[in-house]
Amino acid sequence: MESILRKAWALTLLLPLVGGLLGGWRFGVSVLLGALLMLLNIRWLTAGVDRVLGRPQPRSDALLAVKFLLRLALILMVLFAMIRFSFLSLTGALLGLSVFVLAGIAEAVSLLLRGGKSKR
Repeated sequence: MESILRKAWALTLLLPLVGGLLGGWRFGVSVLLGALLMLLNIRWLTAGVDRVLGRPQPRSDALLAVKFLLRLALILMVLFAMIRFSFLSLTGALLGLSVFVLAGIAEAVSLLLRGGKSKR
């Protein structure tokens, strides 16, 4: 998981730059916003899974439920605002939101090329 997160952070830094150069500043900012939302979502989701699996977390179950709903609401509100007000690129945001999937694919290809052996 750590390797995928490292790749996701690398893509979060790289894709907005490339997107900004190829598609303009609005596209680049949209990719960055989508990627940051995705990383926040993954962070909250990981904390929620850790809590459910019994790993020590200092927060209560009620806060966990609120965070679950907040992460979904936050993503939906940002996407709705982008569609409603057309201030940024929805395509760029969706590309940013897919950074974790792209990082997972990159990790799978990397493992295939190494014969299934991790770097550890």
